[in-house]
Amino acid sequence: MSNLWLEIESLVLDGVPMEAAKGRRFGRLTEMALERLLRDRGTSATLAASEPKDADAVKAGQMKLPAGANENQWAEQLALVLYRAVDRMV
Repeated sequence: MSNLWLEIESLVLDGVPMEAAKGRRFGRLTEMALERLLRDRGTSATLAASEPKDADAVKAGQMKLPAGANENQWAEQLALVLYRAVDRMV
């Protein structure tokens, strides 16, 4: 097993008003969700086996959220997008 270091210096969510405290919480929630995905699913070899089979599965670059989504829901979806993007690179 090798270590993976991912640092996101800046993240811009165009059209999403978010105050600084919520932004920090959102960042931490995203980090925790991404860590959980990597721990639970691993990368490439295990991704295909654990990939959701439904047609509405989120693909890299695509996020579907209800209008009233909170930062936890945003974080979970963003972590999934990041997870899939990172998995394509390793």
